[in-house]
Amino acid sequence: MVHSIVPLAVLEAVRNLDTPVEDGLSEFAEELLSKRLGLSATVAMQLREYEGMVRRDAPADRSHVEALLRLVGRRPDADLVFADAGRRAARRAVRRLFVLTRLAARTGPRALGYVAARRAARAVFAGDLRRESHIPVARVGDALAVQATPDGAACALYGAGFTELLRLLVGFEGAMLHISCRATGGEACEWRAAPPDPRHD
Repeated sequence: MVHSIVPLAVLEAVRNLDTPVEDGLSEFAEELLSKRLGLSATVAMQLREYEGMVRRDAPADRSHVEALLRLVGRRPDADLVFADAGRRAARRAVRRLFVLTRLAARTGPRALGYVAARRAARAVFAGDLRRESHIPVARVGDALAVQATPDGAACALYGAGFTELLRLLVGFEGAMLHISCRATGGEACEWRAAPPDPRHD
């Protein structure tokens, strides 16, 4: 099962990146808009459809999501789309948690935050998020991302999603490194937390 939050987040990220900035080139706007997938009528219709499915907490058609990820994977800015989509999906995953769960995660012991993050990761990303020797580790056994993008590009969606879940619910400020990938022969895709770069403190 693929949660409808995933394709919705991908389409929102595409629309966001395809929206032109105010750059004084308004006379070219119509021509540009016709070439930007994220601003097409088809994407607008799909966004409305997935928004309705998310409200109902409904699953998305796996083949449709795979086709969407494959399409995005062909874009030159695919890494930006997938990273943005992962963060958007994580924020929606947190919002679907019970209010008391979110409150406990943010104000209680960190262990409660990890419980909430694990629940959200399982529900929206079909991932297993836990700690090993106090280090956050995430695994996704589903091959959807690699089936859609054989080079593993779509895995960035999951890595960004796990990182954002940990940031929102645990206060984590590092990065989740993709240490094993199905695209390179791994049994599952796996991410492990890395601390923040001290040079950026």
